[in-house]
Amino acid sequence: MKKAIVFLIGVFAVACQNDQPVAKIGLDIEIYGMSCSHSCAPFIRKKLSAVDGVLNVKVSYEKKKAEVIINANTVSREEILSKIKSLNNGSYKTGKVAERKLEGSEPNESHSLDSKSTDFDISKPGVSHSSSFQLPNLFSLLNSILN
Repeated sequence: MKKAIVFLIGVFAVACQNDQPVAKIGLDIEIYGMSCSHSCAPFIRKKLSAVDGVLNVKVSYEKKKAEVIINANTVSREEILSKIKSLNNGSYKTGKVAERKLEGSEPNESHSLDSKSTDFDISKPGVSHSSSFQLPNLFSLLNSILN
């Protein structure tokens, strides 16, 4: 009985080994159809990140581009493009795609797209402050009323 258990554990350990190295490919994809920076870009990033074989995703609304790092052994360029086109009932379209092989780079390494455009940060709203109209400071207003 012990020999059978040891044999099964050995077979399981050998079967679980992944001898295939990660073939990292960087895809720079033009994306058309994004209407805003605070929901479209994070939505695309979230959906692409959920795809098996996607190592890192950065989406920039301002540049209308996505940078996707994939494991080419797991997912293909065509699968990524088709995923983008299927999002939001097909409202996103892809343009030019630049492909590059990445050797020795980490999936969390920052690349050409800046991270501020991929995440919505409530402390930095996308509203311009160029207008001369400003709301009064409510605390100073209340303080002046109470004094």
